[in-house]
Amino acid sequence: MSAVPEAPLARGVTAQLAARIRAKILSGAYPPGSALRQDSIAAEYGTSKIPVREALVQLRSEGLVDVYVHRGFQVRTLSRHEAQEVFRLRLAIEPAAVALGARAASDADRDQARAALAALSAALVAGDLRAAGDRNCEFHLSLIVPQLQPVAAEMLFRLHTLAQRYVRFHLLGPGRVRRANREHAALCAAWAAGRARQAQRLARAHIEETRGELSQVLAE
Repeated sequence: MSAVPEAPLARGVTAQLAARIRAKILSGAYPPGSALRQDSIAAEYGTSKIPVREALVQLRSEGLVDVYVHRGFQVRTLSRHEAQEVFRLRLAIEPAAVALGARAASDADRDQARAALAALSAALVAGDLRAAGDRNCEFHLSLIVPQLQPVAAEMLFRLHTLAQRYVRFHLLGPGRVRRANREHAALCAAWAAGRARQAQRLARAHIEETRGELSQVLAE
């Protein structure tokens, strides 16, 4: 009789827990600064504390969770400094990657980007900011054609994950959802037409505008 492969099962449970906790952090269900008590989370999901701790350690490596002596794990607080750094790094990587994607995209890549834009627009119009965060990440990453730029895709996925909580606050402002839809549509149109320089300029302007408004909101 062969032994039961316990390690893969444990990794699977940890990944599932990390995904669920991550979703709650990004949606605001676990607000910034709140304690993440391992026993409570384990009871909520019907598991032991071991995979919960492993999931929280993973989320710490993603920049969503902090750990303190005597206080344990907490959802990382929002800060103007972190937002500035995240968007500065996006500006350093994303516009150029979008331009390269515009030059290299296939018809299938363009169809995928248009579908991602439609899903994002639908979530924004419905006011579903929780879904909009994931759809926003999917749309922006589709423009770089991840299979052609896997390292950039990995780095930008991390940055977009960190940016999601900030973008939720940004979109709460009056008129920002309509403007986001307008900017995304213009960016996708230029990109799908292969106008790489225009797509790069629009991507940069979109990121810079969001960064500037976020800086003002967080300062307040």
